Amino acid sequence: MSISANFNIFCDKLKISSRKKAIIELRYCSICKKLNNDFWDINTDHGGVYVGSYGRETANDGINEINMIFEMPSHLLTEYSKMPENGQLLFLEDVRMAISKVYPNTIIQNSDFGIKVCFFDGMCFNIAPVFYKDDVHLYANTEKGGSWKNRDFGKGIRNFGTTDSAVNANLKRLCQMMKTWKEHCNVSITDVLIDTLAHQFLVSWEFKDKSYSYYSEMCKDFFKYLTNDELYEKEWKAIGGFLLIPNTIKFKYKAIIAYHKAEGAINFADEEEYWLAAQKWREIFGQEFPDDIVEANQINDLKDNVHAVYDIHKKCVGMLTLRHYIPIIIQVLSGLSIPIGLLIFEYTNSFYFGFLLFIGATTMFITSLIFRQTNQIRTIIKHRVSMKLAYSVMKQLTELRKDLYSNDIDIVLVRERKKSITSKLDKMYKGTSESISRSYLNAILKLRKFSTLCKTPAVASHSNIRIPEWENHKFNEEDHIQHLVNYKN
Repeated sequence: MSISANFNIFCDKLKISSRKKAIIELRYCSICKKLNNDFWDINTDHGGVYVGSYGRETANDGINEINMIFEMPSHLLTEYSKMPENGQLLFLEDVRMAISKVYPNTIIQNSDFGIKVCFFDGMCFNIAPVFYKDDVHLYANTEKGGSWKNRDFGKGIRNFGTTDSAVNANLKRLCQMMKTWKEHCNVSITDVLIDTLAHQFLVSWEFKDKSYSYYSEMCKDFFKYLTNDELYEKEWKAIGGFLLIPNTIKFKYKAIIAYHKAEGAINFADEEEYWLAAQKWREIFGQEFPDDIVEANQINDLKDNVHAVYDIHKKCVGMLTLRHYIPIIIQVLSGLSIPIGLLIFEYTNSFYFGFLLFIGATTMFITSLIFRQTNQIRTIIKHRVSMKLAYSVMKQLTELRKDLYSNDIDIVLVRERKKSITSKLDKMYKGTSESISRSYLNAILKLRKFSTLCKTPAVASHSNIRIPEWENHKFNEEDHIQHLVNYKN
């Protein structure tokens, strides 16, 4: 056993839930739909590009700031540039008014990024309307009379994705974990700076392409990296080089605290005090970090119950085999006794003894013959096949648990393999005697209980929100404007 399984489960928990993704996609489509209708005169609900943490896929499930850019027709750049006073401000105001028609009861205002739409559930969309020119994006700057600034929004995402592939997807997971640390410990550091520093750190880290078994060291070394005085410059260049992050943030002290706690957690793990190690990591990352591996416990319970089913099938094979051979022996003996009874009846003076022996042997022969017909060999074969299947499942569950702890298999793959393994249990033969059936039924009920391994927990829904089925949306209908994308009941 090792703490790597805890990090495996932890990283899986940090992924953005399907419910939140559905809400984000719903709002994204309604915004794109309106902007396409008003500025491009086309009827489609796509065209925007996610940027920022959500675009880089470094956000965890607690994200509430979604950044996106939307390309505008190039002729508008000329029109707004010719305006006498701050055409950039008028440009953003026109975009803001268009979006406000979709969300009339939502706070919509101008921001440094462009337009900010804040919803009732705390989620905010930052929308930057841009023009694509000379391989870069031009966006509106309203300060000092207005101007157009250039930035390649896609370059940072491309560079980030390339690096993440080169380091075995560790970059995105490290960013997600550090943002959880930021939220839990109230660290004064921006998301973009976390992504930037994590990128700088992993590029030169010795074990950058390893997996979960190195995550304890990765987090500890990153915290130590944040305490390095040489790291603190006047300003940092974000990934892609276009955005400058000023050094007005103080996070060194909390990084030192986290570093020492990570050291303590690793020491506990080295001493095989895994629960204590998990408690130290929970001090850094909060309650989302698991102190008990539910998957491993359920695999163990499932394995125990499969073993019980294996024992029952083995008992059935022994019992039915015995029932199969006893009638054969009785049939052979009674078959031999029939002619003996006739000989005694014919050639000796023991007339009654011979007659009774003949009648008794004949009766036993016919009875054993009938019993053999009701206890066919194929029933024994079915139990033998089920017994071998149960034994195979037990071995596979043992390997699955080993992979979870020792081989750094992603928890998603563990669940898929577990589902595939347990699907074989339905193929087991269930016919047996009444006494065995009760034991078998109890074992099967336990198997059903433990066959669902760590389902995704239901997300508490807002009392006034309902997410409709995606195929039922009306975004593709002509002249339809989605006024209340919040879908209040």
